[in-house]
Amino acid sequence: MMKNLHIGCVIAAALLTSGCVSSIVTAPFKAAGTVIETAVDATTQTQQEADEDRGKRLRMAEKNEEKLRKKCAKDPDHKSCKALMELDREREIIRRKDD
Repeated sequence: MMKNLHIGCVIAAALLTSGCVSSIVTAPFKAAGTVIETAVDATTQTQQEADEDRGKRLRMAEKNEEKLRKKCAKDPDHKSCKALMELDREREIIRRKDD
């Protein structure tokens, strides 16, 4: 009877800990998979993310252009006027190509 009780305890313990053992064994592989997925996600960019980045760069460029225009309005001889004229020339060239 005592021997059956020991065997029953061993079987019960094995069944109860089998989930723990499998999680311990598979955890490093799951972690490695997560790291790889994260690395791939970090290096790829969706079209939406690219559009958002482009929009951000355009808004920053417009803000910088506005600063140049203000400086040029205050002092027409300032170097910002030359940079602003270059921007206007480039835009005109682009418009001509689009027509």
